[in-house]
Amino acid sequence: MISFEQAQVLIEKNSSCSKKRIIKIQDALGFVLAENIFAPINLPVGDNSAMDGYCLCSRETRNAQAGKPVILKIRGDIKAGDTRNRALKTEETYRIMTGAFIPRGADTVIPKETAMVRGNNCLVIDRFIPAGNHIRYQGEEVRKGGRVLAKGFLMHPATIGILAMLGKDKVAVFDKPKVSLITTGNELVRPGVALRPGQIYDSNSLMIQSALESAGIHPLKACRVKDNAKLLKKAIGMALKESDALILMGGVSVGKYDYVKDVLKETGVKTVFWKVNQKPGKPLYFGKRGETLIFGLPGNPASVFTCFYEYVFPALRRMSGFRHPYLHREVAEIRSEVKPDHQKIVFLKAKTTMAGNKKKVMPLGRQGSHMISSLQKANCFVLIPPSSRPVKKGQRVRIDLLPAGNGTL
Repeated sequence: MISFEQAQVLIEKNSSCSKKRIIKIQDALGFVLAENIFAPINLPVGDNSAMDGYCLCSRETRNAQAGKPVILKIRGDIKAGDTRNRALKTEETYRIMTGAFIPRGADTVIPKETAMVRGNNCLVIDRFIPAGNHIRYQGEEVRKGGRVLAKGFLMHPATIGILAMLGKDKVAVFDKPKVSLITTGNELVRPGVALRPGQIYDSNSLMIQSALESAGIHPLKACRVKDNAKLLKKAIGMALKESDALILMGGVSVGKYDYVKDVLKETGVKTVFWKVNQKPGKPLYFGKRGETLIFGLPGNPASVFTCFYEYVFPALRRMSGFRHPYLHREVAEIRSEVKPDHQKIVFLKAKTTMAGNKKKVMPLGRQGSHMISSLQKANCFVLIPPSSRPVKKGQRVRIDLLPAGNGTL
């Protein structure tokens, strides 16, 4: 049996990024960049107006004052998207729209709201207008040739907008792993059918499918298999042919009908470790065949949930190109006394709150490995290391935050 830290290290050593692929930017949401992005153009591509107004040459207003204004003739309109190459002559101005390119000879803009116009074609200036007002300068945001995005950056809506502004329609990303799920147990039936004596509803399959979907990974296959070695071997063999990662739930402990470890060995899977000194989820299994990762999670729902987020989730994120794949770690004051296990690290379902500028955490009720109702309120795990001394109220403890969307995070 190994420690929690040793288990994470072994999984990290045996997992790596998936292959790169080129995809359209509109399909890139949630993927991780597999290349550095350098700007092929300036942003903005040219000097343009930040306002609807009038463009002019600042120098011509140097003597303007109340009672002795400067009069500029309005030569016409310049709209965003106009391709005509214009030049501003002495004692002239143009009406200019937001985003329109500044003509040669102009160096400032008066907003429409503050402009004084006489008739239809004369702009009246009664004060000095400094150069540079309301102009967006070429390359002020991004210079051509400069690095805009770094490899390893997570693609989100603004990132896709940046790539579109640069004229890129495709991008190299790390492919997401192909993941298959197998749930074992004679007692399991799908929700929606009537229970017979001895049966329970299968919550693990849908729970982990949903966890994968929320991470942007669509399961390749998901099936439920009876506690039958022959059927299990067939299901595992089929899954291993196409999957980058296989997650099995149930059948990894020491019961008479726990066939998972033996069947994995028969299909050529090399065991990296089995059993972690933790609660819940002690019978956790991790193995590998070729480049495919195999996780055997215990059957109890809270164990499945905990092991998925502390071990499987980081591995899949690492395979997807994330540089920081683990759950975000923080420290908070615990709001109630907790009795540790003498030998095992304990993961407690918990909820964080803010008290002033201090983060506090409250372990929730119903901590049994077969109980998941408290998970609907949980937004973190509290990690309690092995000890013979109780954790006192107000003591600072490590918390691992669950992904946004779980509980009240």
